[in-house]
Amino acid sequence: MGYDFFEKALEKGSRCERLSRKEAYGLAEAITPDRLHRLGVAALANRQRRFDRQATYVFNLQINPTNICGSGCTFCNYAASKNAPHAYVLEEPEIFEQVERLGPTEVHIVGGLNQIWPFKRNLELVRSLRNRYPDLHIKAFTAVEIDYFAKTSGLSESTVLDQLQAAGMDAMPGGGAEIFSDRLYRQHWKNKTSPDGWVRIHQLAHGKGIPTNATMLFGFGDTWNERIDHFLILRRAQDQSGGFSCFIPLPFQPGAGNFIQNGPTPLETLSVLAISRLVLDNIPHLKSYWPMTGLETGAAGLTWGADDMDGTISEEKIAHLAGAATPVGLARDNMLETIRTAGFLPVERDGKFSPIGGEK
Repeated sequence: MGYDFFEKALEKGSRCERLSRKEAYGLAEAITPDRLHRLGVAALANRQRRFDRQATYVFNLQINPTNICGSGCTFCNYAASKNAPHAYVLEEPEIFEQVERLGPTEVHIVGGLNQIWPFKRNLELVRSLRNRYPDLHIKAFTAVEIDYFAKTSGLSESTVLDQLQAAGMDAMPGGGAEIFSDRLYRQHWKNKTSPDGWVRIHQLAHGKGIPTNATMLFGFGDTWNERIDHFLILRRAQDQSGGFSCFIPLPFQPGAGNFIQNGPTPLETLSVLAISRLVLDNIPHLKSYWPMTGLETGAAGLTWGADDMDGTISEEKIAHLAGAATPVGLARDNMLETIRTAGFLPVERDGKFSPIGGEK
């Protein structure tokens, strides 16, 4: 890689033009103070071409029906065995009460791999939510869960998606992608969907008109080359199926006693945001996910390429059980103030990224 690749990547990326593979690698060839600053400048120019000064957020509710999970991922402090002290199982009335009490625009449903909440029960949850709340945007179940539902129900992945869509599921979240590295897959999450399987299931959903998010977990022994490879795989998949709405980089939360003591620094997190914005020219939205970055870094992420701050996340469990030291929820007023303080214009959106009521 030469310095010219970095220069060319900044020039093209700031104009929202496609980077070559070598240019993409060149962005992360050397992370120096000067380059960090220039990455931010280019990513800001890119996001301003796309969204000007608008920054969106959604009033959402995270529903995690249970944290009991048997996949055994090495990095997860969220999952629990049945008898673990922090294990829990929600019942349907509790979930409906949360939705009724908070009145979110969007719900995000993700659970563990278990037979306490098997496919049929989850399917009926989606159906019940749709019947009770016709206008609610239901974003539900990762590719990992779709794979598990298919294997445990005897149905094909396609049929699982068809049934969920018919019941009222609007979209899929992007969790479970981790990072597209066979090396890390074999080491850390070999009992669940492979990187290739994750991409295949999302493209299957796209073919049915189900939009999805995409994520990347970073900061747990991955390299910059593996991160760039992840971006390029996503970009190619988006060229083929076109259904990714948003990309969300997730900094690893080490938690107590984990195999890595410290997660990514704020500057590393901002660098990942900036480079993803420059490389992922065909995925429209980039989310600065404050429950894992921290609120201050999340707000700064808007200057480093992100256009969305996710939401108020009134009842969020996964990031906090993993060790994230952020507030459990932000009221609308706090979200508005956070975005304004970062220098942007807050716009509430729905689950499809359409504005609700204009700028606040």
